[in-house]
Amino acid sequence: MTYVGYIDHFTEINLPYHSVDQPDQYFHDAVISCEGITLPVKYSCQHENVFTFTTAQSIALNASWWLEFQQEKYPLHIGQIVRTAAFDEKFQQPGTAYGAIYHPEATTFTLWSPVAASADVIIGERVYPMTYEDGNWTVTLHGDFHLAEYLFGVVTNHEYSRMVDPYAKGLALNAVSGVVVNPEVEPDGFSSHTVPAIKQEESIIYEVHVRDFSMHPNSGIPEHQRGKFSAMIEAGTTTADGFSTGLDYIAALGVTHVELLPINDFARVDDVKFTANYNWGYDPVHFQTPDGSFSEAPGQPEQRLLELKQLIMTYHGHGMGIIFDVVFNHVFDRLTSSFEKLVPGYYFRYFDDLSISNGTGVGNDFASERVMARKFIIDSLLYYADYYKVDGFRFDLMGAIDVETMKTVDEALHERHPNIMLLGEGWNLNTALADEQKTVPANGHLVPHIHFFNDFFRDTLKGNNFDIEDTGYMNGFGKYNDRMYNLFTGKYDDMHVQQTINYSEVHDNHTLYDRIYYSVDRPDEDKLLLHQMTTIFTLLSQGVPFIHAGQEFFRTKYGHGNTYNLGDYMNRLNWSRRQRYDKEIAVFKKAVALKKDFTVFRMTDYQDITSKIISFACPPPVFGARLLDTSCEFIVMFNPTPESYTIELPHAGVFDMVLSTTQSSATQSYCYALEPFESVILKHVY
Repeated sequence: MTYVGYIDHFTEINLPYHSVDQPDQYFHDAVISCEGITLPVKYSCQHENVFTFTTAQSIALNASWWLEFQQEKYPLHIGQIVRTAAFDEKFQQPGTAYGAIYHPEATTFTLWSPVAASADVIIGERVYPMTYEDGNWTVTLHGDFHLAEYLFGVVTNHEYSRMVDPYAKGLALNAVSGVVVNPEVEPDGFSSHTVPAIKQEESIIYEVHVRDFSMHPNSGIPEHQRGKFSAMIEAGTTTADGFSTGLDYIAALGVTHVELLPINDFARVDDVKFTANYNWGYDPVHFQTPDGSFSEAPGQPEQRLLELKQLIMTYHGHGMGIIFDVVFNHVFDRLTSSFEKLVPGYYFRYFDDLSISNGTGVGNDFASERVMARKFIIDSLLYYADYYKVDGFRFDLMGAIDVETMKTVDEALHERHPNIMLLGEGWNLNTALADEQKTVPANGHLVPHIHFFNDFFRDTLKGNNFDIEDTGYMNGFGKYNDRMYNLFTGKYDDMHVQQTINYSEVHDNHTLYDRIYYSVDRPDEDKLLLHQMTTIFTLLSQGVPFIHAGQEFFRTKYGHGNTYNLGDYMNRLNWSRRQRYDKEIAVFKKAVALKKDFTVFRMTDYQDITSKIISFACPPPVFGARLLDTSCEFIVMFNPTPESYTIELPHAGVFDMVLSTTQSSATQSYCYALEPFESVILKHVY
């Protein structure tokens, strides 16, 4: 039987082995050896059939060691040593730039692997050995290596592996190798274009998948561009009947940010034959390069960079920011990932019993709390913020990322980009982190600029997200009426109003339309009114509103709750539906305009909120509130019931109807006839 020993500390080795009588005598001549070097080891203790040995001097980890005794020889692998504080302290490299650093006259390749016995760069048929120092392996190649395809080769745990550089800024087709690119390559005018300065509290986020945006046959977008970055910047597109689509449509909505589902390289979709499979992109493989399936020229590595930068610059030109959805909580496949091959066991999280942590539910949790894993996350974010001028990041399963990392992210990004928008999913997952280390709302005071998706807001409006039969205020005809004032004013037990992301629909789970359609036994026209009411309440409540693309025209996924791989038919934006509900979209735009034009709908100080938003007496379960802006007063009312109500207005004077989902604009005095399932906003000028 072949046994393997493990280096668990700088002076400690553990060997799982068969039972031995008098182990102190059996192992008395044990040594470790490597390429002519021999170090004596001393048997220390036994735990069941695991035997511990110690050395008098620290073991050099950048070597292939063997444990020898009784004329037997067993390989030593890297064990728990990589997950110790001493390892991080010894080998941290906070200031090193990794990857292929390109200059026309030379390119420097650098990787981090304190446990590699050797490392090299492979370009074509040539192998270039790298030199080691303090955990880094480096080589500088003179000449112009622009667009050269390369791989790293390392020996760890006595095995030689080739891998793509985790810091690769360019990729060959389907990520078979990294590609040397100049990260400063950009479209004309990019470096000097104006980036809109959008304050966090002014944000209205619109979430869309690049592919979903243009795949519908009635999108009006040329077929060769559908599913691509370029489709998102095509101007002048319309449905067959002349209704705006694409860029023009989004720009007219008035939203401040467009959030893109993951655009970095991910698994399961071929770069060229991309329509053969569908995926949202939450299977990250390479983090710093756009996925080839979104490019019109996936075989041209720099073209991906140019197309993505052109997209960002175009949206900036329309006054909108771009947010990237980033997935740093896991990788697609741990064992084949470059991280695992470079430093086995370091980049992933383990429980104390050495079982792999899987709070993400996809097989692994990225160990963000380790110094060089944290550095990789921050380096990646700064790269996108600096070189792509990205306006924000949405962190997938942020609760699986440690709060110290997110605090460092918060500080590093805001130092360079004061208006950057940061938000994430603060779910408390079963990952191998103590609760006080998780980035969840209870620890939100440690990361004051980071926003959290508010599941209490979502579930109050439409019921428990994971029980399709459950109902909330909107689809439950006024259920949870007692929560609505606090919900509208942004008052929560564990989340500040400055940090709440208010949402009622997102790419995950059933769309709002499908949820209401399933849970409400009313005619279709009433269901649409309840849907509008939910969306308008989401927009106008205190906090940052988040809208799923197509929510404003009742997006449906035909009853499916998880469509991450169900194809274009289920997921694409249905532009014919946009045409059908044009009048309802006009109401949505009015609500967006109110949010943007009047500060009383987007306050961040609780003293202001308490003094300027007053509960307005309405017959339960109708919700009403008065909002006192600097020059006018608003009355908002939401009626989630099939009953009509005559509402006495709070004082004499003329109130203009600025928004109603059931009635035409008119002036009101003394009282208002509130119709079934109506949402209404009245305005009185002082």
